[in-house]
Amino acid sequence: MLMVARDRPYSELRDGLKGKKVVIWTCNTCARLCYDIGGEESAERLASALRSDGVEVLGVFHTAASCLEGKVRKCGNEAIDNADVILSMTCNIGALCAERIFGKEVLNPLATVGAGFVDVNRDMMICDEKDGRLTIRGLREIASEKGLWCDPYA
Repeated sequence: MLMVARDRPYSELRDGLKGKKVVIWTCNTCARLCYDIGGEESAERLASALRSDGVEVLGVFHTAASCLEGKVRKCGNEAIDNADVILSMTCNIGALCAERIFGKEVLNPLATVGAGFVDVNRDMMICDEKDGRLTIRGLREIASEKGLWCDPYA
């Protein structure tokens, strides 16, 4: 699974979307499991916050795995066709897949930090190589080192 963290504050995201017709695209697997940075519920909260702040959000769309082209293709609809930009709350692979399928500008305010797993305490663990040796470190620790946030936008 790919681990993600958000790369900017809400105010920057909101300001960059004003004046555009936006569709929010998210993944209900990896991005949702990463402390609810993505996923349907988080995307709906973000849509509500953006709408309250004057951004025209046409809809929220999701799939179980945004990295599977066949699943992404099934999600196309009129709202996506009418959007100026797709706000992708997914890993970088999910964002690239959405861009390929929907043929729209895709903005992905998430940084893919690396591959990892969810431990028994539901913490996100990253497989990290250091000095030629594979190690395991927490997503929050690595995100903090990179100046990223491990929480949803709204």
